[in-house]
Amino acid sequence: MTDLVNDARSTDDLFRVALRFEGDAAWDAVTALHWRGTEEVLERSIILSRSSDAKERARAADILGQLGIPDRTFPDQCFDNLLRLLSDKDVDVTSAAIMGLQHLDREQAAPFVLPYAEHADTKVRYAVAVALGGVETPPAISALLTLSDDRDDEVRDWATFGLGQLSEEDSNEIRDVLANNLADGDPDVRYEAAIGLGRRRDNRATKFIIDMLRADPEDLFAREAAAILLNTKDAEKTPSSDIIQALKALQP
Repeated sequence: MTDLVNDARSTDDLFRVALRFEGDAAWDAVTALHWRGTEEVLERSIILSRSSDAKERARAADILGQLGIPDRTFPDQCFDNLLRLLSDKDVDVTSAAIMGLQHLDREQAAPFVLPYAEHADTKVRYAVAVALGGVETPPAISALLTLSDDRDDEVRDWATFGLGQLSEEDSNEIRDVLANNLADGDPDVRYEAAIGLGRRRDNRATKFIIDMLRADPEDLFAREAAAILLNTKDAEKTPSSDIIQALKALQP
């Protein structure tokens, strides 16, 4: 297996493989470029971001978004170039730019990302749902509330996750949206809605948390939500059967 941290290939070779676009080898090359994080990689990526080929512009965004691992290198230059790519006419470039911006700084990126929350393309709305997770400004929360009712399953899933687990914000509106998603047709959305409600000590989640623990007694997120519902710190050491019995007493 290639050591991507200390990849011995030249930067030219890494870009050549990255520009095959699809497959593990291409993404491994992108990751190796992230780790390398040099000025040469930055300059090559900026040139690539101005290509007439949309796939090459999107790949540039993939690289710029995480340039420098574990510590970002040239973050200002990367951010500025990703901002330019946001308004690209190709939706794959726009979605890649949103993803890249949130990797750099979600809080800083949020005001620029928000206008795309109602974009016609699912890929773009999905990227926005990912990017706004954990951003607790009123406009970001409002956008996530809307995206939690998106027509696409994955968009709803990530928006519900962003509201329920990544955010500490709490309001009747947030709780009601999460409660509505307990009846969602997608199991991942239902899961995130239940965990989010449980974390807010809302008893509407109780039945669902019980079902989760019956299905998987070691479900970490369900056990954490149960501990909050029960106002206890001992859930890690408590048998799931005991947690379930205690939760039953809370059922509305």
